[in-house]
Amino acid sequence: MKKTSTITIVLLLGLSCTKAQTISYREYIDSVVANNKGYRAEQLNLPMSEAQLKASRSIGNPSLSVEYGNNSDWGIMMGQSLDIGLSQPITFGVVKARKQVAACERDKATSDLSDYLLNLKAEASTAFIDAILAREQAAIARQTLENMEQLATSDSLRFAKGDISELDMLQTRIEARMARQDYLAAQSEYSDALVTIDLYSGRPERGTQGVAGELATPGKEYSIGELTDMALRQRPDLQSARQSIQLAESQSRLTRRERLPEAEVSFGVSLNSRVRNEEAPAPEFIGYSAGLSIPLPFSNANKGSVRASQLAVQQSQLQADAVENQVVSEIIQAYNRYRLARRNAETYSSELIRDAETILQGRLYAYQRGETSLIEVLSAQETYNNVRKSHAEALHQCMSAWIELQKATGTAEFAIE
Repeated sequence: MKKTSTITIVLLLGLSCTKAQTISYREYIDSVVANNKGYRAEQLNLPMSEAQLKASRSIGNPSLSVEYGNNSDWGIMMGQSLDIGLSQPITFGVVKARKQVAACERDKATSDLSDYLLNLKAEASTAFIDAILAREQAAIARQTLENMEQLATSDSLRFAKGDISELDMLQTRIEARMARQDYLAAQSEYSDALVTIDLYSGRPERGTQGVAGELATPGKEYSIGELTDMALRQRPDLQSARQSIQLAESQSRLTRRERLPEAEVSFGVSLNSRVRNEEAPAPEFIGYSAGLSIPLPFSNANKGSVRASQLAVQQSQLQADAVENQVVSEIIQAYNRYRLARRNAETYSSELIRDAETILQGRLYAYQRGETSLIEVLSAQETYNNVRKSHAEALHQCMSAWIELQKATGTAEFAIE
């Protein structure tokens, strides 16, 4: 009958506690969206752009002037006057063009925020499957430790009975200690991975103890044509590049509007008191005036700013074309990596893992009956560990490639069950 060591009981108790404090992918990604500090900071760009759009609707302030005149009224009684004037600058299409620029900046800020969220979710999802892989590797190390602890306990009893040599007993004891070190290292990596997902979720103090979910190959398949169409339609960075063209065009229109002469319309009222001078008397009267002021645009002969804005439009068009080419290239590369990773993962069947486990259990049973050597047991244990680790790493690589492929298409939903 196999005996369970004290450390195995502690590990099992720790595993049951961890299971009760695990976090699912959906809970995790919702926390990332709600609490990630970097994303919350980027979200402020939207109300800022809305405020800039509101500010762009403002027009020039009117001017009020008040002027008092005294024509030596206290000396020769030529009267006094009070002039009140109101003027308003008039721009031709500048406010409308400024509103278009602000609206384009708001739309671009929306696309940039979507792109930031897409990258954040992809990075956070990769961190989550990294934690799942670390959990699986810790589980493999834990199972190896349990097997070596059981062998060490059994060999101690067998050595006391004289069934095995002291060298075999010491060998199993050393293997158990080495397995314990491997398990502690794997558990430390798992803990680090959990700290990383807490950081992404914006709550590094939460202290997540485990993640729920399994490594598996994604079920849905797409053709390269479908993926390319999706990317060209919904990639936020490509949409942002296209909106940069509209922004450059609106800024060019604003530049041309700002070069138009700014007229000024003015209205005035003049209140004149009675002139009591005996040589040139005059009654009280109210005078009215209206005027239009238009500057002469000699400076517009310099068209440097207009040329610069036109070149900016051409530059943004070329940059958008470059981004589109980059998107197509990323789709092809991500698709090829995913197909290769999927084929690699499919080479590890459940039957292969069962066979390796069967061989290991058989070697352990035979060793306890004295029918095989310790070297064969250790070889079977190493083979079983390598098969499980390679299987988990292949699934992890497949899921990582799938996340990159979804990111390349502009899809911000990464389902991990």
